[in-house]
Amino acid sequence: MAQNPTNAIVARLEADWPRWQIWTVPRAVGGTIWCARRWDDERQVLNADSPGELVELLEEEASQ
Repeated sequence: MAQNPTNAIVARLEADWPRWQIWTVPRAVGGTIWCARRWDDERQVLNADSPGELVELLEEEASQ
């Protein structure tokens, strides 16, 4: 059985960013929203249009 490529990307991002919960939300039209929030702060959620954009947001948060 073939693995869902989105799930594989989510797993890789979670491995790279262990303090963050990563998930996706399919849009009715226009693709997927990539989301992340710290495990210890459910109030702040990052949303991006691609996994690459999500990594940029995570890097920005890490540098603060």
